[in-house]
This record gives sequence, C-alpha cells and structure tokens, in this order.
Amino acid sequence: MATVKGHVARSDSRGLRLPREVMLLSWREREIARIVYRLQAATAEDVCFNLEAIRNGAVRSMLNRLVAKGILKRTFGGKAYVYLPDLSCANSAEQALKQFAEDYFGGSVEDAAETVARLLGAR
Repeated sequence: MATVKGHVARSDSRGLRLPREVMLLSWREREIARIVYRLQAATAEDVCFNLEAIRNGAVRSMLNRLVAKGILKRTFGGKAYVYLPDLSCANSAEQALKQFAEDYFGGSVEDAAETVARLLGAR
C-alpha cells in the first residue's frame, strides 16, 4: 500500500492503484473493474478481449452490477456502452469518511473531525 495525499491507496499485483472498494470486490468483479480502470474506458468487447473463458453476456451482467455498486459509470458511445472508472482513490477515502461519520456521529463530519482533533491533541 502507498500513501497518496494523506490516505491509503491500494495497488494490485501489477502496480495499478485502485480504490479500496475495487480491491474488496469478488475476484471476477475485481478482475473486470481492474481492466476498465487500466484502460480508462472500455466496452464489454474490450473487457472480453482481456479475459479468458468468459462469455459476453456474463461480462455485461458484471459490468452492470459494477455500475449499480458505483464502481463504474456507463455512457453510450456510438454503437455500444462504454464503461468508465467512477471512483478515484481520493473520493473513495472521502466516501469512507462520510460513512464513518454516518455510522458513529449521526452523519456529522464536523463532530467526527472534532473527535479526531481531540484525540490527536491528547497525544
């Protein structure tokens, strides 16, 4: 793992930095998301070309699931949907902090920040 602008970015085995949410996916979804993040824009055919032994329908289904999860976004480009990364390491960390604030501080990022500042000041 490498620290990037104050938060943790995760690298896959090929050195590609990926948001934490991508690294937590099942292996096949992670493999598909990794292809899209590496290419920066990919059609289902592009993804199939980079995979072995998986049918186009299965790839399309997983791409749509990744869109629903907020990992990818989709746009129509000419004759086919084009899938794009929807997370960066920076907005992944921001989403995690917002979820933390929601879970423990009633959604108040300010209360969470005050608590963290108080804990750091106690050191």
